[in-house]
Amino acid sequence: MQDLTLILNTAEKRIQFLICSGGSVLCAEDWLAQRGGTELLAPALRDAFNRLGMKPAELARIACVAGPGNFTGLRIGLTTASGLARAVQAKQAGLDYLQCLAFNACARPGEEVLVMTNARKGLAYCARFRADENGVPRAEGRTFLLPLPPVPEGFDLGAPDFVLGSALSSNRAYLAPLFPEKTRLLPASADTPTTASLFAAEQLADWDSLDGTDPAP
Repeated sequence: MQDLTLILNTAEKRIQFLICSGGSVLCAEDWLAQRGGTELLAPALRDAFNRLGMKPAELARIACVAGPGNFTGLRIGLTTASGLARAVQAKQAGLDYLQCLAFNACARPGEEVLVMTNARKGLAYCARFRADENGVPRAEGRTFLLPLPPVPEGFDLGAPDFVLGSALSSNRAYLAPLFPEKTRLLPASADTPTTASLFAAEQLADWDSLDGTDPAP
């Protein structure tokens, strides 16, 4: 297998990993990270490689979601990624969790996506993305923390084409009236990156420029 790649996501309530090669997803697993759920990551990876008839030593690249998200979850994902990368001499890359989610909107060129995920109590991580000519969500401005509810007086949420994320699901009744009618509020099923979204986000990594250091959370 050429360019065998592992993609990890442990940013929120679900644990996800993909094993990919040559533009194809060979294996994808996803489970709810209940108490102790993240401890299943290493055994699940071992089982996946065994079922594929492969060895972790064949990995050339490891991409791990680096946040923003749950501190404990991110720490476990990034530690697993860095330890494995050191053991097999694989390149590492960090992925933006909010951009991974923005891929879920399947926005057309020029459309804006607002991603809102739960942070500490009463706060949400937010970022705006606009789809480029290929439909790839590109960040517009920096990720920011937004208190809600309520949204601070005078803060304008704008008129995005799509809104999604766990903070929207947690505050849908409050947030829905604040957006114009044209804005599409995606359901809770969009709160976790799909296999296709994680795969697409990994394709954006500039592997040739990476120096082998651990991704910064």
